[in-house]
Amino acid sequence: MTRTKEWPPYELVEESIETEAQQKLARLERLYHKGQDLVWDGRAVLTSLIEKHGKPRLPEDKKESALALLSVLLWGELAAWAISADLAERIDDIEAKMAATSQAHDEARHFYVLRDYLRAMGEPVPRLGGVGRYLLTSILETDSLVHKLIGMQLMVESNALAIFKGLAEANVEPVLTELLPYYERDEARHVGLGVMYLPKLLSSLSRFERARVTAFQLRTVGLLITAGMPMREHLRTLGMEPRKLAARTSRLQDDILGQMRQVQRDDNTPRNLGGLLNPRKGFGPAVLDFIHPPNGEASAPFVSRTLLRLWRKSASAADRWLA
Repeated sequence: MTRTKEWPPYELVEESIETEAQQKLARLERLYHKGQDLVWDGRAVLTSLIEKHGKPRLPEDKKESALALLSVLLWGELAAWAISADLAERIDDIEAKMAATSQAHDEARHFYVLRDYLRAMGEPVPRLGGVGRYLLTSILETDSLVHKLIGMQLMVESNALAIFKGLAEANVEPVLTELLPYYERDEARHVGLGVMYLPKLLSSLSRFERARVTAFQLRTVGLLITAGMPMREHLRTLGMEPRKLAARTSRLQDDILGQMRQVQRDDNTPRNLGGLLNPRKGFGPAVLDFIHPPNGEASAPFVSRTLLRLWRKSASAADRWLA
């Protein structure tokens, strides 16, 4: 007698499920291995650039503004290091944990290289503004893994990437100009963790949790704008137009959200981004035009100019008080 083949043929489904899971995991795992392949020696790079251009010196007319912005970047990198290390500890998915670990490694290098650059320059580093400090610590201390990923991967990283690119284009100091593209490449890769891992978390949120995501994003945007208010004149002094930076950040966030939707389509997961707002849709463009009038602040309506002046004064007062 011939043995009857077992039915139903579970292996048909199980094999497809296993293959699909491996494909999903492979995308996150590649972030880790790509990060290892692209690691650059921070000490060697900085030493070679100083040998090439000499001791870094900032132009006197731009020194105060450059140091103010470099302070934001320095302490931002330290916070990003702590936040990504916290993500690496808390995320359960092994491949996502590996990607977060790789990011923590990069952020540590970003911090110590920028610190060593400032030490080589021999200039004191200004203290971080209180609003920016409050923003970073709120992301670090939140208990919500979803909020932490949104704050870090979608909001902070996109702003950092826009600033790195803008500061490199400003060509303030040759060592810094050639150093910053290394940061850009790393930061552009870091958003991949949020792109690939966040859709899975967002698709399972309840209506109340989605509302909390929207509130958290709006709060973070408000803090980012407020923290940037005292920096506007510094940016202009360095040749960096604030509206251009804000528009670039919005484009980056729009691209990240588009990539997240593509991940959902590829993975056949519910296509909802859990309450996330797109800064280039809805009220986003109107907010951009209010904060950064397209034809300059002088051309804005009187009420808008008055509100912006009050916002800047309040932001400066909050910076001092929260510091």
